[in-house]
Amino acid sequence: QVASLEAAGITVVVSDAQDIDGVYTAIEMIGTLTGKTEEAAAVVTGMQDTFAELAARSSELDGKTVYFEVSPLEYGLWTAGCDTFMDEIADMLGLVNLFHDVCSWAAISEEQVIDFNPDIIVTISMYYGEGPTPEEEIASRAGWENITAVKEGAILNLPNNELSRPGPRLADGAQELFDFVLSIVEQENAA
Repeated sequence: QVASLEAAGITVVVSDAQDIDGVYTAIEMIGTLTGKTEEAAAVVTGMQDTFAELAARSSELDGKTVYFEVSPLEYGLWTAGCDTFMDEIADMLGLVNLFHDVCSWAAISEEQVIDFNPDIIVTISMYYGEGPTPEEEIASRAGWENITAVKEGAILNLPNNELSRPGPRLADGAQELFDFVLSIVEQENAA
């Protein structure tokens, strides 16, 4: 697509942020290109402040383990490993991504998830209002009933863009994940 646009005489700028620092660079670049440097700087500062606050509070999450489901069972399970925004955010929050040793996005098996027994399951499956929600579908899977996250109802469905796309909403997704896990920890401590 880039070559086609350039062949038509259109100047093209491409951002390929692979980590959170790269997202900051992309936002600043877009701000420069659009004459909105102050606005871009404010977006970056807001993200940095959110991430710094969450990282400072990471010990509150008790080092919970997390499984990121980026493709549901009906399409073949896929997860986020190292070199993904999900893994970077998990690390920032003091969570343990159970598939950190897998590089990037990877197909995995049900047996692997069951054996790892995650404390938290995060899915980014889309829900269109029909049938079971992504959380209900995961909780109803045969053989998953003894997974800690399923037993405790610790399954979070986040909109796709909030933890997987290079943009300002990464901070929103990190905040939602932090709040969700903190609520689980607080429930456990109150019991």
